[in-house]
Amino acid sequence: LLLVTECRGILDNNQRFSSLPTYLRVSYRVFSAETSFFLKEANQDFMRNSSLQSRVESFFPYKAKRPPILNASYGPFSVEQVVPQDLMLTSSFFGSANKFTYNWKLKAYIMSDKIYLSKPKVQVLFYIVGRDWDDYSTTERLPCLRVFAFRETREVRGSCRLKGDLGLCVAELELLPSWFNPPTVVTGRKKPPDQFEGSPVELYYTIQPGDEKGECTAEDIRKGNAIRPGKDGMDEAMSHLQRIGSVSLYRGQETSQLTELRLDSNIVVWLPSKPVKQGEVVNVYVTVANNSTVDQFILRAKVKKGVNILSAKTSDPRQWDVKQEVGNGGKHSTTTVICQRIAPSSRNRSNSLFNEVVQMNFEIASFSSLSGTQPITWQVEYPRKGTTDITLSEIFICQKDLVGIVPLAMDMEILNTAILTGKTVAVPIKVVSIEENSAVTDISESVECKSSDEDVIKVSDRCDYVFVNGKEMKGKVNALVNFTYQYLSAPLQITVWVPRLPLQIDISDTELSQIKGWRVPVVSNKRPTRDSDDEDEDERKGRGCTLQYQHAMVRVLTQFVAEDSSPWGQLSYLLGSDWQFDITDLVMDFMKLEDPHIAKLQEGRILIGREVGMTTMQVLSPLSDSILAEKTVTVLDDKVTITDLGVQLVAGLSLFLQPSAASSRAIVATTIAQELLHTPKQEAVVSTWIQFSDSSVTPLDIYDPKDFSLSAVSLDEAVVSIHQNSALKWPVVAAEGEGQGTLIKVDMMISEACQKSKRKSVLAVGNGNIKVKFGQNDADSDTGGDYDADEIENHASDRRHKVSDQERYGQDGRYYGSSSAEREEGTIRKVSTTAKSVIKNKVIKNNRLDGGKLLDDSQLQNIPIDFTNFPAQVDLPKGNAGMEENDLVQTPRGLSDLEIGMYALLGVFCLAILVFLINCATFALKYRHK
Repeated sequence: LLLVTECRGILDNNQRFSSLPTYLRVSYRVFSAETSFFLKEANQDFMRNSSLQSRVESFFPYKAKRPPILNASYGPFSVEQVVPQDLMLTSSFFGSANKFTYNWKLKAYIMSDKIYLSKPKVQVLFYIVGRDWDDYSTTERLPCLRVFAFRETREVRGSCRLKGDLGLCVAELELLPSWFNPPTVVTGRKKPPDQFEGSPVELYYTIQPGDEKGECTAEDIRKGNAIRPGKDGMDEAMSHLQRIGSVSLYRGQETSQLTELRLDSNIVVWLPSKPVKQGEVVNVYVTVANNSTVDQFILRAKVKKGVNILSAKTSDPRQWDVKQEVGNGGKHSTTTVICQRIAPSSRNRSNSLFNEVVQMNFEIASFSSLSGTQPITWQVEYPRKGTTDITLSEIFICQKDLVGIVPLAMDMEILNTAILTGKTVAVPIKVVSIEENSAVTDISESVECKSSDEDVIKVSDRCDYVFVNGKEMKGKVNALVNFTYQYLSAPLQITVWVPRLPLQIDISDTELSQIKGWRVPVVSNKRPTRDSDDEDEDERKGRGCTLQYQHAMVRVLTQFVAEDSSPWGQLSYLLGSDWQFDITDLVMDFMKLEDPHIAKLQEGRILIGREVGMTTMQVLSPLSDSILAEKTVTVLDDKVTITDLGVQLVAGLSLFLQPSAASSRAIVATTIAQELLHTPKQEAVVSTWIQFSDSSVTPLDIYDPKDFSLSAVSLDEAVVSIHQNSALKWPVVAAEGEGQGTLIKVDMMISEACQKSKRKSVLAVGNGNIKVKFGQNDADSDTGGDYDADEIENHASDRRHKVSDQERYGQDGRYYGSSSAEREEGTIRKVSTTAKSVIKNKVIKNNRLDGGKLLDDSQLQNIPIDFTNFPAQVDLPKGNAGMEENDLVQTPRGLSDLEIGMYALLGVFCLAILVFLINCATFALKYRHK
């Protein structure tokens, strides 16, 4: 806990405080990332960013094919750093692939979870998710996979190597016949498994690099007992075993699967669901419903050339009489089966809903392709009742023994930014078939597909990609898209993240006022708004100028959410519920103000007041008339004054990257301004913030530089000199000799076009601290002071925070840093935080504060929290005492409501104590004789 008893620069007035804290106004940009976001963490902005010397920003590289590069710049200074892979949680499994594998994940599919003794083989397909299929290279060295099946104390192994443009392989496990026996030992009270349940077998895999040729090594990588952890002989590979799932073993034969084809309410035909090969005989079963009263019917079947009609025989000669007639045509053949009941219907003792009447046999004589279908048309005729409609069935023909199909997606997540931009987001899809010999075939051109919920995700007509186009209503975890190939089907699970609506518009100040004394040229022909006291003077000298309105910074935030698969549809959050994503760049073209005469939006990020009134900032949907977000903005009729000018000297930038303590996928970037000038003629620029009488704070560089001017004066020409840079339009400080202290005075003045007289109208004055020591940079500075006392009196002339080794290197011992100035790599920097005003601030420090930690956020301990970096009210030099009354006059500020309340409460306590003492004295005098 950090208790601030007095901090007039920022916290003096609690009536209205800007939502944006002060920080070094550096610009961050992420390069070499397909998709990345800057983040806002709940309740962290103020604690992290309260110093003019530094800026802390969290960001999230969502998609990247190459290592992202973070760039930080301010004025002429720029620094960038490649994000280390260990900060991005890149999987070490693919270390041998010679690729940037940030988005790569390994996914496994068990082709069949029921294994029979007649076919005791387990097949597992592996493929890499998140790998760009178009970026495939034959020189890639993808790793090998070893698969293990465990049953009691026994194991079976298999292996395969990932390869090809899809990066997949199929591993086979041949199970031993003894594994299909019941378990020899049943632990505890567990009942022996029923023969219909099957015996479970667990499957695991581990990843290992291939040899020099990329092939999988044949030697065992595991020895000893691999089943029970803790036994002797278990090697290091056991700790890397990843569970795939389980399969069930059955001793019986695999039952043939039939498909029901209902011709009407009485007759049902049963056909094989699996494909057949050339020369095989297809058995078709004709049944009658148990509750049917039909005694006679005629069944007609028609087949194309290539299918031979064989015999039809009755299934129950005591109940039904069956006669068959076959007719052969040119392209078609027909068969007519006449069924007559010869005995009354007996009560069926079975639980079956149908009674089998006749079995019809067809032979597949030829086919036109390796994979196709042969149609059979069916029709039922009842004597004296007419015929039914024709029903079509299909017999699948395939020369391959297919085990199953697997839909593969290039990525298992979709970030639905189409709702924000109107641009479709798609993920490519391929579907492969797996045969019994583990051969893999691309069948993407032959599949059919359908989305289970098009309000979540859609699929293309050719089934080659899934997409979102912005018309979706919600997101979902593991949304399903079903793919079908002949008799086989398989679902694709993909997570769709959508922005949570309404979006959040974050404005640093929603109430904008005119700034007293700050006149700017009028760009329109509209009559300027003036202070009534200055009207005559403005008519004479300041024609065409009006008072400047306050500016504010704008950003649009949201969370990406998806409903989980539970019945209640609870929300899951990308990164977590405490994180918001900055999506201003995505919606910038769709932001507008309802009344642009009252305020205007500049470049989507700066709000500027224009006229007194109230308006609404809106974010519109790119696809409809709906409003995604809105926030009210008020331009007030009152006027504010500039009370303080915060000044920070920037001689260079240092950039540090750390993992976030709140999320393993977020990265925290810290940029620190270097104040030390260590070479002759080394230059530094000025960074400034202004504070207004309404307690709002704003960086000066969001205002148009044509509307003001900054001039700086060196208070010691032997140490530093000042010159104006025409390109920057800001004063530049150059080192002349060694020294330190508050040596820079900065004046902020209105533009030349609106000056009333030759005497400059000074709006605010600030002071900057600087240190010049040749041959020594910031990293070598030994100046430092720990917070050892309970109360620290901070002088603006020289104040430093010492940063410990642990704070600079982080809890994990890693150090990430780069600098735009000259410094040695890996040197521990003593970060200096310099106060900017002459006022003394007292900071009461809790004894439990260990090493300057803030809110237990260990990853940000190296950011010095210095509330005095924003100056208190600065008294103007006496030379400006003759300033006109309408110019900015610094008036002493009265007590705030909080201070008045505290003093009143203190007075009540003192009065109560006094009454208590008087009562005690009276009681003692009254009863002293007793």
